[in-house]
Amino acid sequence: MDSLPEIRTHSSYAELANASHDAVVAVYTGDTAQALNQAPCATWAEAVAPFCRIDNEFGKHVALVPASSVAGGRLILSPIASLDDDTDDVRRVFDAVKAGVARAIEAGAKAPAVYLAPLPESANAVPDADYSRWVEVALLAALDASYVTLVVREHRQLTDGAAAVVEQLQSIHLVVENLSDAQLSAAAKRASAIESGRRLAMDMGYGDPERMTPHNCAETIRAAASATPGVDYELIDDLDVIKKEYPLLYNSARASFAEKRTWPCVVKLEYRSPERAKVKEHLYLVGKGVTYDTGGISLKIGGSMRGMSRDKLGACGVAGFAIATGLMQDPTVDLSCILAFERNSIGPNSLLPDEIVYSRAGVRVLINDTDAEGRLVMTDPVSECRERILAARASGSSLPAAIYTVATLTGHVIRAYGWYGATVANGPARRGHYDQRLAASGLAYGDPFENSIMRREDHEFVRGRTDREDVYQSNSLASTLTDRGHQYPAAFIIKASGLDKHSMSSGANAIPFVHVDIAGSAEDGHEPGLGLCGITGSPVATFAGAFWS
Repeated sequence: MDSLPEIRTHSSYAELANASHDAVVAVYTGDTAQALNQAPCATWAEAVAPFCRIDNEFGKHVALVPASSVAGGRLILSPIASLDDDTDDVRRVFDAVKAGVARAIEAGAKAPAVYLAPLPESANAVPDADYSRWVEVALLAALDASYVTLVVREHRQLTDGAAAVVEQLQSIHLVVENLSDAQLSAAAKRASAIESGRRLAMDMGYGDPERMTPHNCAETIRAAASATPGVDYELIDDLDVIKKEYPLLYNSARASFAEKRTWPCVVKLEYRSPERAKVKEHLYLVGKGVTYDTGGISLKIGGSMRGMSRDKLGACGVAGFAIATGLMQDPTVDLSCILAFERNSIGPNSLLPDEIVYSRAGVRVLINDTDAEGRLVMTDPVSECRERILAARASGSSLPAAIYTVATLTGHVIRAYGWYGATVANGPARRGHYDQRLAASGLAYGDPFENSIMRREDHEFVRGRTDREDVYQSNSLASTLTDRGHQYPAAFIIKASGLDKHSMSSGANAIPFVHVDIAGSAEDGHEPGLGLCGITGSPVATFAGAFWS
């Protein structure tokens, strides 16, 4: 992984006098003239006054002001409209910081200083907002503005050689005057780890179907893991092993066997806390890594195949979180991650509707739609996680454990919630508030999640009706045309993996399970012309907030 810009924090604006920077980005709420009169440098108001006199709109949007009193002569004003209205949340901070830093970059800055004015007290009264991580969010926004995607870095290196610009900024200075140096250093450490994980996820996510084939994704993760303390990497690429251990993945990927470069593979990542006495839980994370989804024999039509190189973002996000955790060396959590990569191709050997295939748990699955491949590739890894949890308990372990699946699984979640992610939890996870932990963390990090609830209709929908099958994989309609289209797939995973034997009624054998559908949150929803949406790196920050100490 390429290194991040250097981050330096300051608890006093006066400290910038001894820091090498070339612009100041001022982020504040309220009236510009009033805010700058309270700023640490009175000359800011002097520089801004002429613009305020001639433009009633000045101060409502990002603006670059010549100011001889600041380094580089560049003062960028990036106002926040409000933080205390009904639907305001910490994303207001993210948007303002990113816009301000982006303007500094456009102006030629390489080492901007971001000055964050104190939050208004009224912000803490908003019921659906959490500003407790606002400094980390601000740093993540500045780093996001500086990020250059892997495909662009490679293009620039190819065309410009040693002169290629692979990072927009060299350094970022952050000034927050109402926090201690220790608090700012802690925020910078967490933000740096999270950003490194986000960048791994985004580097893979932006890769086109040929740049990021299943095995190229695996190699990208291997390189990151080898540079990260405490993260162990394993690759399973033998088709015979995949057929035996992950039969649903194997069958879903059959059409891709014609070309070895598109064969499926499974990546396993393990992280163990360096302080064993502090471990509070063991997380088992399963990621969907479909590097391109044609729909298989249930072919996507009408232009709906566009953007399907992004169907791997669940696995990318899980990998990013594992790397971030290793960099953070968090002492309270152990991780076991299984990432299932495939290209859902079409060909003579395609999986077919009407086939019945056996899952790892021995459950007979009737295939109705080969375009519902995501639940297939994750189910057997979930079954393996279930087996490992039971084995650990049998050996005497009392460490709490839970299973999470992360996937860009359905269009229905976007129809239901727009560009937000959603959780769907089983009874044991609901009882333990596992899904609500993610929702709370998402609010704090600007990646809000909705908590959907699994109902009896979801299980009834996939229940086999004849003696020829045990469970239906799907119906034959798009999820957007199906009632409860993002909830019922979680019921399928539970049944086909054997997790139905570990519900609330199983008592001590219960296993918490949360399905996380990031089809909405993994992208930003803004299509540039005929191009694809930006990638957010979700849910790396949300998982960090939910699970790190």
